[in-house]
Order: sequence, then C-alpha cells, then structure tokens
Amino acid sequence: MLTNPNYVDLIRQQEEQAVAYLTGIGKSAKVSAGNVEKKLVNINVEASNKLFAEFTKYDSFLSNCPYWIGTKEQIENGVRYIYETTQSKTSDGYDVIIFKKTREDGTVVQGYKYKIVGSEPQLID
Repeated sequence: MLTNPNYVDLIRQQEEQAVAYLTGIGKSAKVSAGNVEKKLVNINVEASNKLFAEFTKYDSFLSNCPYWIGTKEQIENGVRYIYETTQSKTSDGYDVIIFKKTREDGTVVQGYKYKIVGSEPQLID
C-alpha cells in the first residue's frame, strides 16, 4: 500500500505528465501508474521463447516491439514511432505473429511476419 505522501505525490505528477504528453500529441487515454494487464501471444512456448528472447538479442527492431499484443510508442531522433505486435491465423490454421513499426501518420517503416509451425517461427514477410 502506498502510504508515503512523497511517493503518492510523485505518482500523481507522473500521471499528470503522461496526460499532458498525450494531449500534446492529440490523444487521450486512461492514465494510471498501476499495473496494466497485458495479453500475451498464444503460441507454442518454444516458439515464443525464440521470438521474444533469442531473436530480439540480434535484432534491434524486434527488441523494440512489445512482447504482448498491442502497441508501444517511442521517440527516436525526435520522431515518434509506434511499435506493434499482433497475432492472427493463416487460412490453413497456423498462427502468425506480426511485428510492425510505423510513423505516427501510419506509414509502415519496418515489419516482419512469422508463421508459427510447431515450435519454429518461420519468417514469411
């Protein structure tokens, strides 16, 4: 439980700064310093470990993508980028994990698609 008044005040300031940032970029969202539940990809554990642990060691793009289904934003050299991880299915039932980096105008800068075949992620795009 948060009882230290200084800590509580710091949390309030962080939340206010986050709201100000979002307002400054024309967005709004519920802001809370509390833990936010993240939905993880639902694939074979070995394939997940390869994508989110092994592959990210060697690929800075993948290491910036969220390890959950969703987005995160990052400022790089003064430009705001949105990193996104999604999951879908192929027509033949295989899971596909999609990693994408876009500019705030929606222009895709980089992206990978991995088809999950058993415990092996296979780059398809």
